[in-house]
Amino acid sequence: MITSIVIFSILIILLTVYLSLESVRKPKNYPPGPKWLPFFGCNFTMKKFSKEYGSQWKALSELRKLYSTDVLGLKLGKELVVVFFGEENIRRMFLDKEFEGRPDTFFARLRCLGTRSGITFTDGQVWKTQRAFTVKNLRNVGFVKTLMEKEIQTETCNFIKCITEKDGHSIHLRNIIAKAVLNVLWKYVAGENIKEEGLEHMLDLFNSRSKAFVMAGGWLNLMPWCRYLFPDWTGYNIIKNLNKELSYLIEEIIQKHKSNLIEGKDFIYSYLDEIDASEDFTEEQLKVICMDLIIAGSQTTSNALLFAFLAALKHPDMQDKVYDEIDRVIGDRLPCWSDNYSLIYTSAFLLEVQRYFTIAPLVGPRRVLFDTYVDGYFIPKETTVMSSIGDLHMDPAIWDQPNEFNPERFIDDTGALKNSEHVYTFGLGRRRCPGDSLGKSFLFIAFVGVIQKFKVVCANGVLPSDEPIIGLLASPKPFQTEFILRKKA
Repeated sequence: MITSIVIFSILIILLTVYLSLESVRKPKNYPPGPKWLPFFGCNFTMKKFSKEYGSQWKALSELRKLYSTDVLGLKLGKELVVVFFGEENIRRMFLDKEFEGRPDTFFARLRCLGTRSGITFTDGQVWKTQRAFTVKNLRNVGFVKTLMEKEIQTETCNFIKCITEKDGHSIHLRNIIAKAVLNVLWKYVAGENIKEEGLEHMLDLFNSRSKAFVMAGGWLNLMPWCRYLFPDWTGYNIIKNLNKELSYLIEEIIQKHKSNLIEGKDFIYSYLDEIDASEDFTEEQLKVICMDLIIAGSQTTSNALLFAFLAALKHPDMQDKVYDEIDRVIGDRLPCWSDNYSLIYTSAFLLEVQRYFTIAPLVGPRRVLFDTYVDGYFIPKETTVMSSIGDLHMDPAIWDQPNEFNPERFIDDTGALKNSEHVYTFGLGRRRCPGDSLGKSFLFIAFVGVIQKFKVVCANGVLPSDEPIIGLLASPKPFQTEFILRKKA
């Protein structure tokens, strides 16, 4: 009996030693990066650097400098992770087919209401089918720049009305902007504006969920089994409850559509028609796609517009130039998307906002579909890949004095726009953000519409910080603004 226990113990020890050695064995010619600890990889290094520098993106940026590489190799838990820096490498991730996959992890499924569904975190034929249908049918119901312009103008007028009613008092913009963006998007997805109380509830859900994912990401990604032992501490219970509430909210809207089917009126109606025609289309897929569209279309756009107003009040001289151009070119009429071709300085200002305040500094994750090489380094199949857009937007090889906010960098000697191709707010390629049309149009029309009517100034003379809060996306620290009605001469 004792002999059996001794033999079993020795086998366990040998197995543990073997697995420990295997867990720190790097693939041949793997990109440079921190040392790996058995079972944990670089996770503790990442935790330390993230705490020291304030975000995962900045931690990776510092590690890139430490190892003097544009291809940073990590292991987080049991997952191989490679981070790309430099425009050439980043464009490869966006455009090359070997990087079109998405990781199938517990955390990714948790984000998709517990399933591998939708268009953001799927790949292969499922992703191709669902994305193609989504893009085509959103276009069919008017989700293109020229057609959605009227809806954006309506929400811009509502936004201006809301500012006017404040009568010079300071305003917290975040929810006002988020509601306006969400209303435009929801008009095409569900065919209606969301009632005020429903809008507030949906925004609260998404904001709480985003914070919960930032809090929970490290441990739930590294050790999903922690949720059984510490469901509250890991944030799992919070996310699960928020998912349940969000699922119910979207399900309620779908059921309302099912009880009153009208062919082709909006995206949900189009999808419900397809469910009857094809087994590849399900209500579960529809729920997650609706959620994907809300996140992709609203949060990025809302944050970009917030940063634009922040930049306007931080740089009053530039704001005056924007206003003078608007007044000279379009006068008092409501702006439209085509005005971006004639409002050159204004367009340059908004491009600089997107460069200087990178909304998504770390883009991904992608899953490598087959073995490949980048910069001579071996990247095995199934590796998770991310790209540092934040570093690209501050790359001195592309931008002169990148730490300065300067719209003129986007205007050439002839007065035309230049360098816009180096700004990657909405990505590139087949996996580019499906809400990019809404994002670009809304940002331009709403910003021009407000600056046309109001001067944006600091509330109580207090200049807010332009240092962003960096979570899944970058957002401004809460700030108050005063809008002073412009008086025509």
